[in-house]
Amino acid sequence: MSGNFDFGLSEAQEQHARQLHEDSISIDLVSMGPGGAEVYERLPQDEVEARLPESMNPFARFARAMTLPYELSAEGASDALREFCAGHTGASYAVTGVGPGQILGAEAMAGFSEQISWMNLAHKAEDFRRAHAEGTYVTYGNVQPPTDGLPRDLGLYPAAFELGVRAIMLTYNNQDYVGSGCTERHDGGLSNFGKKLLNHLNNCNFLVDTSHCGKRTTLDACLFSDRPVMANHTAAEVVFNHDRAKSDEELEAIAATGGIVGVYALPFFLAPPYENPTFEVILDNIDYIVKLIGWEHVAIGTDWPFMMTHHLAEVTLGSQTAEIGFRPEHNISVSRTTEGYEDARDFINFTRGLVSRGYTDEQIKGILGENFLKLFEQVCG
Repeated sequence: MSGNFDFGLSEAQEQHARQLHEDSISIDLVSMGPGGAEVYERLPQDEVEARLPESMNPFARFARAMTLPYELSAEGASDALREFCAGHTGASYAVTGVGPGQILGAEAMAGFSEQISWMNLAHKAEDFRRAHAEGTYVTYGNVQPPTDGLPRDLGLYPAAFELGVRAIMLTYNNQDYVGSGCTERHDGGLSNFGKKLLNHLNNCNFLVDTSHCGKRTTLDACLFSDRPVMANHTAAEVVFNHDRAKSDEELEAIAATGGIVGVYALPFFLAPPYENPTFEVILDNIDYIVKLIGWEHVAIGTDWPFMMTHHLAEVTLGSQTAEIGFRPEHNISVSRTTEGYEDARDFINFTRGLVSRGYTDEQIKGILGENFLKLFEQVCG
């Protein structure tokens, strides 16, 4: 049974937390697939081998692996995914870009949502509330751009919105036409084109994400955006100093726009090398950010785990970390774990953990999903 991490709750607290979770809308702002490695153990192995051959390009194989459980569900070949999706009301799905050949994930998910009876796309905030009331699952596209950046053709973006993409990150680790990523050694901030693109994303009603952006680029986005800005999967630099975490200045700037900060569960961004963090470290980050900018600006974006076998993650993403802007000192290891968060069935541990830390029901509901829903409704409808 999932959701069993020991927070030292009394029996009464445990019952309250589980009922509160059931009553709450819970959303993972950045999901790499709700199932993790275990869902792959339940899929038809002949189909996995046939559709994910070793001859595939590593990045293409990684992207296909993320959607294969949905694909098999849509075909009626496996319903393994549903148990994992039931851990929360909804979550984003990963899209690698909005250019030709990059938007395929969004096109696929739009099709799967029409074929899978228990899953729908979230076009508006009311779709999350409907899914919670009906006990179904809802998802939306979250773009993390390729290392060469987002396309300069602004005419491509409205089509992505129509397909169900609602959030777009400005840069991914490296320097590109838009601005500087968080692992670049020098951060020049938003470029002139980046400022133009930001305005276009605002006008197209996209949520603007700065999670992998450099500090100056993040601050520029907050300065020049007409809409709230978010970092949908990050942590507090003060709690654990890593390039993927945000400084106090960045966190405060995001909150000042009316935006939100989603806290991740990635083990290699939460603890030193060779140390597997526990769920308490996630809560430490939430506590710090809440005290700094207020609970109304905090959400959850786990970015963990990767929905594929550990071996597949190693030979795809694990072998390409330098290509996507990470250096050896970033300690990317897909074999590490975060104790207490194995997959989306453990999403209830956010509720249980926040109860253990003394948060009120209103605050917990906000962090679980209501804070994000308010932002989603304000920006996307």
